[in-house]
Amino acid sequence: MPAFRKMLTLAAVSALAILPGLANAQQSACLTKAEARSLFGYALPQVISGTSKRCAQVLPSDSYLRNHGAELVARYTAQKSRYWPEAKIAFLKLGEGKDAQVGQFARNLPDESLRPLVDITVEGMVSQGLPLKSCDKVDLALDLLSPLPPENTAGLIALLIEVTSKADEVAPGKAKLGGFTLCKD
Repeated sequence: MPAFRKMLTLAAVSALAILPGLANAQQSACLTKAEARSLFGYALPQVISGTSKRCAQVLPSDSYLRNHGAELVARYTAQKSRYWPEAKIAFLKLGEGKDAQVGQFARNLPDESLRPLVDITVEGMVSQGLPLKSCDKVDLALDLLSPLPPENTAGLIALLIEVTSKADEVAPGKAKLGGFTLCKD
């Protein structure tokens, strides 16, 4: 069982390494498990694309991302629209947690304006903020997760955050890891 716990921790840390800006954006509000799953389900195509761009300079030519990243992005993109309604709530919580004025501005945007803004922001944060030393671990995590359908990958990332969180460091009823706070149901 200790090996399984270590694997879960590595996978959760890898998932959070993929989402550096999102994990640090939110300070006070917590996301429900459904909101977290939707956020990951919606954002994963941009996260993978941003990771591919960021890591292209350090990953070997036979890496998973360099050979299969584009097809994984396409497969996950096909599912994005179904995640948007709940992902939007999560993104707005994250935005308001970081800056109330920006959050209010985003809340007033129509979806056809907000969605591309979220997409560009997520991809940009990842492509500029992912530590290059994490690229090999993220590449391995994506390779291991790639056979799963997008909803399973998003759910697994949310579960890993919950399982590996440091609940004693936040208020009762919440789980926190790497800046994300999940509300306990």
